[in-house]
Amino acid sequence: MKKHTRTAAFALALCICAVSAAGCGDKKTSDNSSYDKAEKTTTAAVTEEAATEAAEGTTTEAATEATTEAATEAAPTEFSDKYADLDNRCFKYNGKMFTLGVSTLQDFIDAGAELKPNNNTAKDNFDLNLKRRFNGQYGYSDAEYRMKGLDNEAKIDLSFINPDGSEMKLRDCILGRINLWSGNIPNNFVFAFDDSLTQDALIANSGEPTYKDGNSEYNYMEVSEKYNDESGYCFKFGNETLESFEITWLPE
Repeated sequence: MKKHTRTAAFALALCICAVSAAGCGDKKTSDNSSYDKAEKTTTAAVTEEAATEAAEGTTTEAATEATTEAATEAAPTEFSDKYADLDNRCFKYNGKMFTLGVSTLQDFIDAGAELKPNNNTAKDNFDLNLKRRFNGQYGYSDAEYRMKGLDNEAKIDLSFINPDGSEMKLRDCILGRINLWSGNIPNNFVFAFDDSLTQDALIANSGEPTYKDGNSEYNYMEVSEKYNDESGYCFKFGNETLESFEITWLPE
């Protein structure tokens, strides 16, 4: 009787183990399925995160390139009828059209310009990077060059900027200011106006200035919300004749 009882108990134990093993097998399969699903989800999330990070890493560069391309396509090809047109800040040098906010230092080199560094940021090696982001004030974060070989005793300075602080070679920096501060307009430059311009002719053509300083300085400006500063045209007269002028541009 005891022998049969032991045999039955042993058989029952085997059955329980078999059932338990089957149950464990099912649970393991289920767990693996959940693990696989979680692993796939995690992998997808990591892949998506990596893609997002990669995209974010190129956002500034891509945005800069897109902005430059759009600006180039929108650059004027002819002069405006207005001498102080804030939507058309352009001029010609050696027969080529240049536009503030679009043209680069390399464009001047290609047109045959000889440029001499005129501040600490400007360098003779145009392949050096200008890492300093433009802060809205010319004379501080721009690379300024003096043009050489000009006639009419003209002195012209050009300022180039790095709008967003990205890795940008000097040759790729954007023209932000041109300043003729002495002499007459050189023969290889053409503007919408010439050096016979008078105060009366300027107002008759472009309207009243934004503000003026007596009868010598006439400013046609727009205010930048980004830099809390202004840019545009500044004409200076002496003895009823144009003595100097400056055209500036600020990125938005």
